[in-house]
Amino acid sequence: MPFTSKEIDALISELGLHDSGNLSPTASQIRSLLAEDLGGPLQFVNFLAFHDVAQYKNSDDSTMVSGEEAYNRYGAVAIQHVTEGGGSLFALNTVEQTLIGADDEWQQIIIVQYPNVDVFINMLRSPSYHAALHHRNAGLKATKLIVTRPLLV
Repeated sequence: MPFTSKEIDALISELGLHDSGNLSPTASQIRSLLAEDLGGPLQFVNFLAFHDVAQYKNSDDSTMVSGEEAYNRYGAVAIQHVTEGGGSLFALNTVEQTLIGADDEWQQIIIVQYPNVDVFINMLRSPSYHAALHHRNAGLKATKLIVTRPLLV
C-alpha cells in the first residue's frame, strides 16, 4: 500500500515520541523507505551491540539485567508482530569474529523477513511495540539496520 506524504509525516511524528538517538530511523530514512513500493519479500538485517548492563531510565524494569536480556524482552514483542504480519525470523546469529575488514562491536546479527514494508510499518505503529521500545533502548549500545532483498528464492 503506498503511503501519502501526510501518512509519512504522521508516522514520523509517532516515531519521534520514542526518539532514542542512533537507535531509531531518521525521518529521511523513513521517507526513503516509503518513497517507492519495494514489494517483497524483504530481509531486514539487524547488527546489534549490547550494554553489559541494561540502561533503563525511569522504569520499573531497572533490575540488573544484561543488555542482551533487555533487548530479548523487546525482541519477543517485535517477532510476534512480524509473524502475525506473515513475516519470519530468518536468522539469529552470535558474532564470533571478524575475519575480513575492521573489527566491529557487533555481538549479534538478526535477519527478519517481511512480506512487504507495510508489515514493518504496522509494527512500528503498534501500541504494544511502542511499549516494548524501552527494553530495546535500555539494552542496545549500538545498532545498524539494513533493508535487503533476497536474490535466491
